Amino acid sequence: MTPDDLVAVIMRRLAEQHRVVPGFVIRDAVEAALRRRLPGVPLAGMSVPPEIAAELVTGLGEGIAATESDAATMPAVLSGDETGRLLAALGLAVHVAAFNLDRDRLHVAQILNGSAAALVALGAASRAAHADGTSAVLLSPATLRTVRTTMIAVLQGVRSRGWQAEHLNPVATTTMFTDVLTMLGAVP
Repeated sequence: MTPDDLVAVIMRRLAEQHRVVPGFVIRDAVEAALRRRLPGVPLAGMSVPPEIAAELVTGLGEGIAATESDAATMPAVLSGDETGRLLAALGLAVHVAAFNLDRDRLHVAQILNGSAAALVALGAASRAAHADGTSAVLLSPATLRTVRTTMIAVLQGVRSRGWQAEHLNPVATTTMFTDVLTMLGAVP
């Protein structure tokens, strides 16, 4: 099986689970895993050993085995100020991630996807609050998890993955993300 065949199998498995993942994300993950497992072996023309192929298909193609249940969890209620802080942090997450696209594509793609999903949910929740004549914005537990994961991923990029963010105030940038995490009850 070639690396391209492996990517196709993983994408097909994810599609069967109704999970949409860009091809380049899967390709980058497969190539990174193969480089770690088989250092010095060129990817061009490689025949992936069956045990490694099976491991990657299972690891990358099975998706999330168990998800948290939201049945017993109440949505978060955000004020107008908190909603604004969350919007600003998600916008900054997109900015910082996009600025580092050439350095860490897989990590950046995850952040951009999470930010987009959270922004859509936040926009819909804000419209619903406005339609109800209230300033209380309700966010689902799933959206809160997405925001937390996204904020933590950006902090990891800046703190330990060597991301470039010199054009921003590093203290203010880190503070914005940690404040949002604290507000959402996920102290980093």
